[in-house]
Amino acid sequence: MCPAYGTRNGVLARKLVKRMRFLRYAARTVLIVIALFWFSFAGLSGAGNGVGGFLVNLQNALLWLGLLAIVYIAFRCELLGGAIGLVAGIGSVFFFNAWTSPVVLLGVSLPISVAGIALMVCNRLDPPGHST
Repeated sequence: MCPAYGTRNGVLARKLVKRMRFLRYAARTVLIVIALFWFSFAGLSGAGNGVGGFLVNLQNALLWLGLLAIVYIAFRCELLGGAIGLVAGIGSVFFFNAWTSPVVLLGVSLPISVAGIALMVCNRLDPPGHST
């Protein structure tokens, strides 16, 4: 019996580990892609006006550096990074008034929240450092 998964079949445990690792990397990738896309969009949206326009819009880009910090935390401590990601996703609904815009809700808030939940689930079902 595999104590970590409560199953007698090692094949099922290995399949679960593979699925959890895929989900883990997919959640991290989603967070990185969202953070880098919106960081570059926010930073470059005023770059047409030269360095002054870039510096004015830099405050908008700093918000997305916070999401990159969450991704870094998720690489170090998956459970904490997932929890902070979930809170950030829920907080973004209120910060961006996402309930009034389905594009923002589906493009920003929901993926961040789902990725946070996925990281917490992965941490619970396949803790880092566990091997079968």
